[in-house]
Amino acid sequence: MVATVHPVDEFGSGERGFDDVAGKKSDRVDARIAIFEGPYQKTLVLNYSVNVSPGGLFIESSEIRPVDTLLTLKFRLTRYDTVICCQARVAWTNEPGALKKPELPVGMGLSFVGLRLSDLHALRSFLERSRIVPVW
Repeated sequence: MVATVHPVDEFGSGERGFDDVAGKKSDRVDARIAIFEGPYQKTLVLNYSVNVSPGGLFIESSEIRPVDTLLTLKFRLTRYDTVICCQARVAWTNEPGALKKPELPVGMGLSFVGLRLSDLHALRSFLERSRIVPVW
């Protein structure tokens, strides 16, 4: 089963933000995850994510692709055995000399396309656990 994730304002691109299945806005979590381009992890690494949400991620990269470019991504959720392989669309870019979000490095906002339902659940679980802050 494939879940369609619709782009929203999470990337600050003027588009709508990412909605979860219940229709409420999702929060982003800072996460440094190695992102590989292509279906095989042995292929050249695209770079590292800066943050991630159920709808997409922002990736730090000097190799900026044009908006609407489709990429095949593969990444492993840290501390989990889950490997996610999916397509993503370049939703917006943060280019040198024209930073849309100066608090972020040069890179691209990617919107997941056709994320499998099992991958969406794994991603949500990862995000929920990443938000847990110990209270002493």
